[in-house]
Amino acid sequence: MSGLRDHKAQFDDTSAQVLGVSLDSLETQTRFAESLKLPFPLLSDKDGKAAKAYGVKGLLWANRTTFVISEEGRITAIFEGKDAIDPAGTVAACQRKP
Repeated sequence: MSGLRDHKAQFDDTSAQVLGVSLDSLETQTRFAESLKLPFPLLSDKDGKAAKAYGVKGLLWANRTTFVISEEGRITAIFEGKDAIDPAGTVAACQRKP
């Protein structure tokens, strides 16, 4: 999340909207966002419906994954594991022209 925060200006140059989603409660998400001073919203998927729908729900947690979704609602890029933490691929995917 801090990597995405640190590259905010590059996302601002596109029509991208950054959102974070986790299985944590809204209260936990709020504390986490405040602690990192995140300039984008974090959403709570406490019941795991979104994680299951995107195929990232494990037994106890969701696998760290970044999805780039087009304005038309199509997934155009997926970054998993360490690639989901490094924002370089996400920034590049958001800057590509369709």
